[in-house]
Amino acid sequence: MNDLPAWVQRHRLAWGLAMVVLFALLRAAQTLAWRQGFGALDFQASWAFAGFLLLWFVILAVALVGGGLVWLPRVSWAQLGWRRQGLLRTIGWGALGFVLLYLNVIAWALLKGDTAQPAMLLPGPLRLILVAFFAFGMAAWVEENLYRGYLQPLLVGRFGLPAAIVAQAALFSAAHLGYYQQGLDFGMAFVAGLILGGLRRRDGSLVAPYIAHGLFWLMAAFMTPAV
Repeated sequence: MNDLPAWVQRHRLAWGLAMVVLFALLRAAQTLAWRQGFGALDFQASWAFAGFLLLWFVILAVALVGGGLVWLPRVSWAQLGWRRQGLLRTIGWGALGFVLLYLNVIAWALLKGDTAQPAMLLPGPLRLILVAFFAFGMAAWVEENLYRGYLQPLLVGRFGLPAAIVAQAALFSAAHLGYYQQGLDFGMAFVAGLILGGLRRRDGSLVAPYIAHGLFWLMAAFMTPAV
């Protein structure tokens, strides 16, 4: 067991790929438990659902990110891309990234022939808090640290910038397999990965893609629950 941290530090890219597989398996388990426990993949405004999210926050956001991406590989938060320099500019890039992610969804919906407007709702305080917690504390936090923070710089060092952005986007979209309703959804996730990878490179930090990704997920608070 004492050899594991040393092995991880020598084989950081291989370890990152292993973390992608582990994350995909954990998220599949989370989705199954979500469906079985709450009937649908919607955000339930209940304390039971809050406890469910808190459990998975510990598993994914704390253990996988803190343990698997920071502690074992001996990678600092600054190396992952968490920097405060130029914060206002970075927030602006994050807002632009959110717009691009939203336009990406619209474009792929049109390609699929889905022109129906989503029904909207005014969320209650608990629903809004829970969706925000999931958006910024789990979805954006875990995926940005893993794909754009940990993997992308390693891929840049191995293959160069263009190939690295494409590779992390492909891994990002592949990890969503099983969640797509149509094959075109893979393309939507792939383009989202390119957008987020470009933001990481453009601003040199994870703050911009994290904001864009979190704001995108936050939109779920205002959507009519899935049936």
